[in-house]
Amino acid sequence: MNLSSLIRSIVASAVLLPLAACTGIRFGYNHADTWLTFRLDQYLDLEKEQKKLAKSRIATLLAWHRSTQLQDYSALLGEIRTKLKGPVTPSDVADFQRKIERRLIALGERAAPEIARLALTLGPDQIARVRRELDDDNERFRKKFGYSHNGAGNELADRAKLFIKRAEFWLGKLTEEQRALIREAIARRENGDYTWADEREARQLGFLALLSKIQEKKPEERVATSWIRDYFADLSGQADPRRRAFVQSLRQSNAELIAKVIASATPEQRAVLDERLQGYAADLAALAEEERKFGQRTFPLRPAEKPMEPETTFRNPY
Repeated sequence: MNLSSLIRSIVASAVLLPLAACTGIRFGYNHADTWLTFRLDQYLDLEKEQKKLAKSRIATLLAWHRSTQLQDYSALLGEIRTKLKGPVTPSDVADFQRKIERRLIALGERAAPEIARLALTLGPDQIARVRRELDDDNERFRKKFGYSHNGAGNELADRAKLFIKRAEFWLGKLTEEQRALIREAIARRENGDYTWADEREARQLGFLALLSKIQEKKPEERVATSWIRDYFADLSGQADPRRRAFVQSLRQSNAELIAKVIASATPEQRAVLDERLQGYAADLAALAEEERKFGQRTFPLRPAEKPMEPETTFRNPY
């Protein structure tokens, strides 16, 4: 996970699903501020006042998220459960991907001022440390998932194993026919000289350049916030044609494969999937209710801010 993803996807992907997989959503969410501060410190070696600032801003962002977004997430999981009772097409999967993207855009918008406050305190040594940490992360990522640096020798089998592992998290044990379907689909994907590892690293370089720009120019906080929002907007819109085409193609092939796997699911697998989604929806609704009953508003709401429309879920770009 890179630093910008860690901050931007505070709940949507960096907290809820990884922590839910090992501890449950409610436990993970209630300890997210501690976990995220620890992860930021790993990347940045925060000074005492920076750590205090980071924890305060993460708490503010999580308070906003809990009180305005979680019921919406729960509602979308209910929508997905209903859809899964019938046939699911690649268009249906792509539609949910778009809904996820809109939620991440909104999360980035809301997180930008909090990121800017911390970014303005960073020194060049801390940014250099982030670069080293990301370099190490990327080498491990490429080794784990079989990505070479020049496109030659990329191990598609490693990506197939990853997809199978994720599918079994949601469906339970796959049949050999389903595993073969996944392996064949992954093998048909273009294995060219630009991969998800390259796109991941391009995003990191963009964020590092942004941190360096903020550190060198020391703009007003509102300007730094605007720069960060522009960075997140570009992740969604992809101004570079090559990168935009790559991401669109990857999302489309992923949607097609997900639809095929769901279509092949046995009644027992569908029951496992429905139970898991129902459990997550219940946990999210319970977290929202805890905030309504016991939470305190520790964050300022801008006049234009309001809870989002009920169509939120989680995204993984791969």
